[in-house]
Amino acid sequence: MQTKPSSRHYRTRAEKAKIVAAYKRSGLSQRDFALQHGIAPTNIQRWVPQFPANAKSAHPAALVEVPNLLATQPGAGAYRLHFPQGLQLEVARGFEMGEVRALAQLLHRL
Repeated sequence: MQTKPSSRHYRTRAEKAKIVAAYKRSGLSQRDFALQHGIAPTNIQRWVPQFPANAKSAHPAALVEVPNLLATQPGAGAYRLHFPQGLQLEVARGFEMGEVRALAQLLHRL
């Protein structure tokens, strides 16, 4: 007896995530996207819930260096703290940590 070779293509989780992301960017229906990419529409239907749009990325966010736009003179630095209530504390370089902490606690209580 002769067996037919399997036409199944097993995809890794990363491959599925990439396909789902491409589907979401495409603006196509699941059926149309699947047909254009040679994927069974039922696969797209199963994979989409596995990769919700608000899921955190597998790669942690990288830190990005940002120039200090608050500096008034070359070499002078300042810091701006944003509080949840919409208040901001801007501190020039040279303040002592205790003073900054006291100001931050005062703003936090407001």
